Amino acid sequence: MKPLISSNNNFSWMFGALILLLLSNAVFNQLNFPHAQHIVNISLMLTIAVAVLSVNSDKRQWLNWKIGLSCVIATLLLGDSLLQGDSLVIYQLLSILIFLLFTLYLCWQQVMFSGKVDRNKIIGSICIYILLALIWAFGYLILEHLFPGSFSGLEDRSWQHNLGELLYYSLVTLTTLGYGEITPTQPMARFLAYAEAVTGVFYTTVLVASLIGMRLAHYEEKLKGNGTPKGK
Repeated sequence: MKPLISSNNNFSWMFGALILLLLSNAVFNQLNFPHAQHIVNISLMLTIAVAVLSVNSDKRQWLNWKIGLSCVIATLLLGDSLLQGDSLVIYQLLSILIFLLFTLYLCWQQVMFSGKVDRNKIIGSICIYILLALIWAFGYLILEHLFPGSFSGLEDRSWQHNLGELLYYSLVTLTTLGYGEITPTQPMARFLAYAEAVTGVFYTTVLVASLIGMRLAHYEEKLKGNGTPKGK
């Protein structure tokens, strides 16, 4: 019996989880659910669980690190229900950011350095793009927590409530749209914003060129294997 999640479809699962996270944040903010903070925590943990199951590595220690980090994140998020105040916020944000960076690294390894370019890898490249936006969004949240007022256009609410706002800002910055509802007002915030914009431009350029090059190299190898001249 084939496993439900394999190296041939793992990025489809990852993509679904990431889209669910983005959509759930939008829905909760739109409808102003009274317990949106806890619902966002649950959607985050579901995404993290899918990432642990779908994005693996040949190195056992990476899987151990991801499982360990996911347990730490779950414990810290559970603390929202047990403790008052924001004493756990910086630990929650940092642990999620580190987990996303690990996941990004493993996704990049599979997309760029394993096998031929196929449908799963194309979906994987989209997952990497969304992960970049998530990583920067959590970077912005950390900055806003440490230096309140780093961004104009944000309300003084919990990070779970502002996650949707900064995800939106991160994606429009990554794509260099820059609508302007949220604006960086302090030097570090501006640095992160233009660093993200530059990353977004170079990612699409480098990744598309790399995937096309890999695809052409595989096609040439296939032609050579069939004994067919390149010009035919």
